[in-house]
Amino acid sequence: MKIYASDDGASGCAWYRLIMPLNELGKHDGHDVEFAAQPLMRKGDRAGIDILKARQADITVAQRLYDFESLKGWRRLAPFTKLVYELDDDVFSIEPVNWGPYQTFGRAEIRNAVAHYIETSDMVTVTCESLAQVMRQHNDNVHILPNHIPGWVLDLPAPQGDRPAVGWMGGASHGLDLGLVARPLRQFLSRNPGWDAVVVGVDYRPTIKHNRCGFIPWTHVTDEPEAYYQSIDFDIGVAPVLEGTFAKSKSYIKALEYGARGIPIIASDVTCYRDYVIDGVTGFLVRYEHEWLDRLQLLASDEGLRLSMGAKAKELARQHTIDDGWRKWEAAYKGLLG
Repeated sequence: MKIYASDDGASGCAWYRLIMPLNELGKHDGHDVEFAAQPLMRKGDRAGIDILKARQADITVAQRLYDFESLKGWRRLAPFTKLVYELDDDVFSIEPVNWGPYQTFGRAEIRNAVAHYIETSDMVTVTCESLAQVMRQHNDNVHILPNHIPGWVLDLPAPQGDRPAVGWMGGASHGLDLGLVARPLRQFLSRNPGWDAVVVGVDYRPTIKHNRCGFIPWTHVTDEPEAYYQSIDFDIGVAPVLEGTFAKSKSYIKALEYGARGIPIIASDVTCYRDYVIDGVTGFLVRYEHEWLDRLQLLASDEGLRLSMGAKAKELARQHTIDDGWRKWEAAYKGLLG
């Protein structure tokens, strides 16, 4: 197969949904993968898609296109190449707290354009069943391609911080999520002077409000994959999520990343983590506020339990590596070509 792809730039979404799986697919005989020179539409760049290259491909894949200008070109490609629209978020339900994306996808005309992209594509690929249900309102041919992890991540040296730490990773849209665990984490740090906390990604130390909470800026996974995964360097990972319509279509990627590094997770008992975390085995699922502190105390006080859960989390992650998972992309695309 000849595949031409346009991703949405230097982001984790681009890495997990297109760059990593399609690069892996391209390593195998019979598949030729080329990426657009530019990422998708940022205003006036025609989505970075080279129309001539797209016409010569068996399949053209585009991630999160949303502008009406490029929609005309997308439609005109239909007689020449199979069109695949890739989406890993429910952009129809983005909330104002997710301020950056909301400035775009909160606009009715943008959501309308996205709906047209979905409707005019030959196939839509998504991360999970919840998101697939949303997309099926616009296209009957929706294929679920779950997120995977590079196999080599499981062979990286174990986290080696100077002091034990509880870690959280997230972007600017997750302030309210982190607020769910801020108070229990402060209590935990006050009761356990030998432990620290660290936030990775966006500096939410003002939310945690504790002097033993550190901060590590993002390392962009598309630029430095190994450095990104090595930055997941703590002993317990937390993943609070405020349940809502948008959150229902999120994936379990954070649990997969933590697990690949051998880190047990304490996560909100919401759809995305309920489908992946094995409660009491690879981590804990939290339903009530007091359980955050209880589970933190339990893991902090029992090194054997932490190591055992982390090892089991790593074995679970081993079942979700792109080293084998690329075949799901291959099967989906081959099925489209008949």
